[in-house]
Amino acid sequence: MRLLIVNADDFGLTPGINRAIIEAHTRGIVTSATLMANMPAFDEAVQLAKAHPTLGVGLHFNLTQGRPVAPPDKVCSLLNEQGEFLGTSTQLWQRALTRRLQRKEIVLEFRAQVEKVLKAGLQLTHVDSHKHAHAIALVFAAINATLGLYDIRALRLPREPVRWSQACHSLKLLKQALTASALSYLCRDFQRQLDATATRTTTTFFGITQTGCWSKRWLLDLLDRLPAGTSELMCHPGYDDAALRQIATRLRASRAAELELLLDAELPVLLRSRGIELVSYAALAGAGE
Repeated sequence: MRLLIVNADDFGLTPGINRAIIEAHTRGIVTSATLMANMPAFDEAVQLAKAHPTLGVGLHFNLTQGRPVAPPDKVCSLLNEQGEFLGTSTQLWQRALTRRLQRKEIVLEFRAQVEKVLKAGLQLTHVDSHKHAHAIALVFAAINATLGLYDIRALRLPREPVRWSQACHSLKLLKQALTASALSYLCRDFQRQLDATATRTTTTFFGITQTGCWSKRWLLDLLDRLPAGTSELMCHPGYDDAALRQIATRLRASRAAELELLLDAELPVLLRSRGIELVSYAALAGAGE
């Protein structure tokens, strides 16, 4: 059996991203989205999620962009002098490596973001993180130890099998493939920790190498060679509008290009012909019950 979760990151970042995710769910192949609890379009995203209950919703745990949900004076190790997150994953890594990142503060912010979503009336299917921050061992351990408090049963592991023959087609793809390979290496021991807490993850993950560089040929090839088990395809649909231009993100025009591909009428036909079933993380979290 081959199951595929198509998860749209950045739900709640802007209204244009929210609209694109809902379009990609109702008219395309997106089955799941991860919500940013501290971003400007959070409230709208919550209402859209409630209006579309077939969309699985997880938490896109954010430690790199915007302001914290927890009281700033309680999570100082996560913030800069302006009381905001550090801005880049590199700065977060540097703080972790110099042991200035406090586990108890990561847990406090994680709980604040989870509880904001729960109080808004949504049930979370899983957790991932903005900029894959939970590939940092300290962040991963803090999240994994806390998930059980909220009966969240699934977590993304960004372990992507890299096809180097494709990655060598451009310098950008090669750099992103190296990033994907590094993240896979950093996550190499996380499965054992997930097993210890009965937290589930997918068999395979895709999307880092091709971030911002989707093409129909690549997507069709990926679906053709999808392995057995449950896979996740990470995506970033959206509209490059005025609201997005006010947000710090490198993904702009590529969001509309991904949306167009996610809406392609050929994909459902191909999925059926290949025996691939679209599911959300809710199916993964319920596996074995």
